[in-house]
Amino acid sequence: MSKKKKAVLISLLIIAPIAVVIISAAFTPYFQPRTDQQPPMPDVAERTLLTANDSTSEQTESSSSSSNMPRTITIVSTPSAFPFVQRWAAEYENQQLASSSSGNVDVEYLADKEINAAKANDSDLAIVGIANEVDAEYIPLSPQAVAIVYNIPSFPDIPSGLRLNSTTLFHILNGSITQWNDAVIKDLNPGLNLPNEKIIVVYNSDDNDNNYSNGNDSSSMLLLNRYLGPQNITTWPSNSISASGPAELAETVRKIPYSVGYVDFSYAVQTRMTYAAIEDADGNYILPSTDSIGQAVNVALQFHNSSRDEPPSQQPSINATRLVNGSYPLVGLYYASLLTNGGEEGRNASMMDFVEWIISEGGGQKTLLEVQYPPIYPGNDKQLTRYAKIIMDTITTSD
Repeated sequence: MSKKKKAVLISLLIIAPIAVVIISAAFTPYFQPRTDQQPPMPDVAERTLLTANDSTSEQTESSSSSSNMPRTITIVSTPSAFPFVQRWAAEYENQQLASSSSGNVDVEYLADKEINAAKANDSDLAIVGIANEVDAEYIPLSPQAVAIVYNIPSFPDIPSGLRLNSTTLFHILNGSITQWNDAVIKDLNPGLNLPNEKIIVVYNSDDNDNNYSNGNDSSSMLLLNRYLGPQNITTWPSNSISASGPAELAETVRKIPYSVGYVDFSYAVQTRMTYAAIEDADGNYILPSTDSIGQAVNVALQFHNSSRDEPPSQQPSINATRLVNGSYPLVGLYYASLLTNGGEEGRNASMMDFVEWIISEGGGQKTLLEVQYPPIYPGNDKQLTRYAKIIMDTITTSD
């Protein structure tokens, strides 16, 4: 090849790549994709389908959210039932609600005279020791027992075994007997070295003087007065101490030497107090215990018109005249008070489930043993369970 041809070939090899680069640079903007361009809009049919799918999705999510919405069960309770009601709420949440995350149980403790109004306004149910409301049905939940607690420092630990009958107890609480070594108390307790000290009576402030005729006293006081009979207490001693509710009453007796008072047996157990043996109708002195309270329920539980086909005309109760044969004589019942005027479907379902759990042997009835209360349904399951079912069916059908 001649020198001239070689020079031309080399020049083409150099110029060609440069030309390709220049041409590419010039035309690149016209071939790049537009980053600001939106996807094409769907046509009418596509838009209709998308809208329908979105609506279905929202409805499903809303329905699922509604069905799984946490449900708070609101309860009002007499303060005297606090030791086991608080356990019921906690254990029901752990056993029944925790796995499904479906809600919780809130309990407010109110004086007995305040419960009816609070129950009617906001709460799902009430736990009471007084079954006296006309437009409510009552399902027994547990025993109610009143312990006569006292603080005599020289006496042995729980329980000391001080004996008291109805007459002596009445005279102590109304201030007629003022000394622990009074002859009447000594006659009942010949083996005890009773101190020459003034008796200090501690009472619940809800049980004020002269209030007993208008129903303002506590359920514990009602049970105590039932035992005392016609000689109900109408005044407290001049040196007595008023306590705001059973918890403060128990704590006051624990702190003040030579004091005496009355609290639910579950409080006495919880706070390790000393309590008296009370005379029954047979002349025997009975200490409150799981056995003696259980015996009272077994022999004295009374049903009213509880035939299989008709709703009961009155809730079961403890017949005081039948508290014999080793029964502790200051025994009644706590009830679930259920309104019969209907309510929200979800609200009543939650309420009923909680009540059913309380009366079940593996649920709330088992919990009672933690405060030395006997369960009441296992031994009376045929009549009592049937009664509870009738009442719950009545509430359900009234919705």
